[in-house]
Amino acid sequence: MLLERGAEADARDGREHTPLWHAACAVDETAVRALIAAGADVWTPQLGPWSPGRLLLTTPLAPLVAELPGARPLPAGEAAAFREADALTAAFGEQEIWMEGLGVCFVRDLSEDEVIRRLGADPAACPRTGGEDMPFDPTDFDEVDRYVGVAAVPGSPGGCVIVQDGFMPSDAALLEAISAGTEAYGIYVNPKGGTHGTLARDGEYQGNEEVGLTPHQAEPPARWHFRFWQTTQEFPYAANVFAYGCAAAGLRIADGRRAMDLGAPRRWVELPPHLIR
Repeated sequence: MLLERGAEADARDGREHTPLWHAACAVDETAVRALIAAGADVWTPQLGPWSPGRLLLTTPLAPLVAELPGARPLPAGEAAAFREADALTAAFGEQEIWMEGLGVCFVRDLSEDEVIRRLGADPAACPRTGGEDMPFDPTDFDEVDRYVGVAAVPGSPGGCVIVQDGFMPSDAALLEAISAGTEAYGIYVNPKGGTHGTLARDGEYQGNEEVGLTPHQAEPPARWHFRFWQTTQEFPYAANVFAYGCAAAGLRIADGRRAMDLGAPRRWVELPPHLIR
C-alpha cells in the first residue's frame, strides 16, 4: 500500500536498514516480492557482508533472488554451516520448550559416569530416576540449587547434558570442573531477563555472552548461522539458542530435546559445597 502511494523502497531506518532487509529477516514473501518489484536494492551490504539478498539466499525464499542481476551464491563453507546449524536446531524438536529459569550445560565426549565423578559424586550413588522420584523436593528452592540432572546424549560427537531449574549449569566453577580435556557450554534463561551463555575449555573459563540477540557487525559467524537475525522462525522459540550452545561445546546430536526435559529420567547429582553458590 505504501509503495503504491509513492513510498521510497530503499528508505533507511535508524540502523541504516531498508524495508527489504526487514522483509528478509521476517522471511515475508509478499513483502519481498513487492519491494523487489519496486526496485529495492537487493545486494548492497547493510551489516558486514550481509545484504538483504544474501540473507534471503539462506531461506526458502532464495529462488526469488538467486537469478537477479548481481547475485552470487553463498560460499560452499557458509552454506554448509547454515545446513548444519539448521539440522542441530531441528534436533530440539517441533514443540515449544519450557525455558523460564532453565539452566542447561552441554559437554562433549564425556560419559554420564565421568561427568558425575567430575562433579564430585560417586556414579554408583546416582541411579537413573524419573521426574517423580527425584532425590530432592522440587518445590524447595534451596534443595533444587544443590542438585543437577545428568543425561547422556548420543551424537557425532555426543556427550552429556546437565540440567537444573536454576543457573548452576551455566556457573563458571561447575563448567571449569567438568571441562578438562574438552569443552562445556552452559546456558541460563534468566526469568528476570536475558539468556546468558558461558564457555569453559580445558578447565578454564573462557567468557560469558548474552545469547539470542540480533547480531551486530562484529558478531561471530555462528550467530548468523543459527539465525538470531531471523524474526519469523519455523522452529520453536529459542530452539536455535540451545542448538547454538550445543555447537559451542562441539556436540553434533540428532535428539537434544529429551535430554533437556527436567521430567525425563536422568541421574541426579548433589553438588559439593565448593560448587554451590
